[in-house]
Amino acid sequence: MGFTLPSYELTGKVAIITGSTRGIGNAIAKTMAHYGAAVVITGRKQEACDKVAAEIEAEGGKALGVATDVTSAEARANLIAKTVEKFGRLDILVNNAGTGGEPKKMIDMDEEYFDHYVDADYKALYFMSQAAARQMQAQGCEKGTHPYRIINLSSAAGIKSPIGDTVYGSIKAAVTHLTRIMANELARFGITVNAVAPGYVLTDMTKDVMADEKNAAAVTRMITLRRYAMPEEMAGVINFIASPAGGYMTGVLVPVDGGMTIN
Repeated sequence: MGFTLPSYELTGKVAIITGSTRGIGNAIAKTMAHYGAAVVITGRKQEACDKVAAEIEAEGGKALGVATDVTSAEARANLIAKTVEKFGRLDILVNNAGTGGEPKKMIDMDEEYFDHYVDADYKALYFMSQAAARQMQAQGCEKGTHPYRIINLSSAAGIKSPIGDTVYGSIKAAVTHLTRIMANELARFGITVNAVAPGYVLTDMTKDVMADEKNAAAVTRMITLRRYAMPEEMAGVINFIASPAGGYMTGVLVPVDGGMTIN
């Protein structure tokens, strides 16, 4: 039997990365573009989407910016349509968009707060995946092959049981289980579905916490590797899953948390 080196290239692939104007999503988009994918940048503001797309094109990549509120069915349909109009197909969806906020204990929970998180972090991901899967199904594939990828962003909070994360943590746990069910349902259409659970990543959303030495020390004590992650460390793992090298993975949760969930 001959040996074939695994490929991490994405040349010829088209990827939508939701929430990719900054943070982890931005790193994913730029990494995938580097490995050859045409990437679709999404966020709520068209100007921000266009800025990131221009940065990628300036480095020789292919990119399109489409302002998208992923909680809107109309916006999701528009995103798929514009992707196919520009690049002719869709091969990869990374469900990165989501919301963050102050932790709130169950006893203090109100329905407005609850509904906001469910809509942004679960319902939007569910129906964004549905829209992408329908497009991939329509494109078809050779029997026995799995060229398409859906990759969901879960969280270490969906594995651990942190106080104050009754909504966010339980939604992220639900995303992990949804990933497994989707993997079973969509395999026959040539689609693999996996999830990544980041731990503590330095982004615009977390930099203020880490700027406080006391808070930073408390966070790093929870992490086996005693440091937070950079966005590109998430992007590398996600690019692997999206590439041919990750083609035999489906229904898997990959914690990328520096050992946070084993500590």
